[in-house]
Amino acid sequence: MTVIRGQRLTTFDVTPDGESFSLNVTDDQDRPATLVLPSDCLNELMMTLPEMVRRSLQARFRDASLRVVYPVGSWNVDRSVNPGSVVVTLRTPDGFAVSFGIPAAELFRMWTQSASISSDTSGPVGN
Repeated sequence: MTVIRGQRLTTFDVTPDGESFSLNVTDDQDRPATLVLPSDCLNELMMTLPEMVRRSLQARFRDASLRVVYPVGSWNVDRSVNPGSVVVTLRTPDGFAVSFGIPAAELFRMWTQSASISSDTSGPVGN
């Protein structure tokens, strides 16, 4: 197995046909290296990265309660192609964005819980 000990993520590229992408890094001797993966891996990567961040953070600081919290800079609620659902897009001030399909009733439940949290600081609420 080839091991690349990356020191810094530099850039990424997507092929013109969108079939693959590359993550460009510099290694521990400051040499450029690239990992090329098929685009089908992007969803797995997106779903895996938050858990990797959580585990790394909790292991580094030996605190199981730690988590990364991103500030919301803007958001949109749009119609969904699924009846009874909406698409909620949250964006950080630096441009990171993620969209969720949420049943409208669940969005209303989130709103009512957030209203109660704003008046009660005893701890987190939710699923």
